[in-house]
Amino acid sequence: MRVIRIVFVVMIMIIPSLCAAETSAQKEIGRYQLFQGTFTTLDLKYRQASSTHNAVFLIDTVTGVVKRYVNRIDEDGRYIETWLTTELTQQMDVKKIGLPQPEGK
Repeated sequence: MRVIRIVFVVMIMIIPSLCAAETSAQKEIGRYQLFQGTFTTLDLKYRQASSTHNAVFLIDTVTGVVKRYVNRIDEDGRYIETWLTTELTQQMDVKKIGLPQPEGK
């Protein structure tokens, strides 16, 4: 009789942990992950300076693509909200930002 009680108590203790292990093994990490971080922009051509910014990043865990959240108001007054890939490079228009233009232009 005592052996039956011990077996019963052991079963009560083991079965819930086995069930929990099965359900956690079935869960997958979501494909998209959000992270807060910083990035640095470098202006090597005109000002020879850098600046650091805070941002929210979206990581696609399947493809490895990383995007940065951007919101701004464009030149026409339209509100823009989007995700930009971090591998983007953008040429600055010297005339728009008021920097001295290189010689001969």
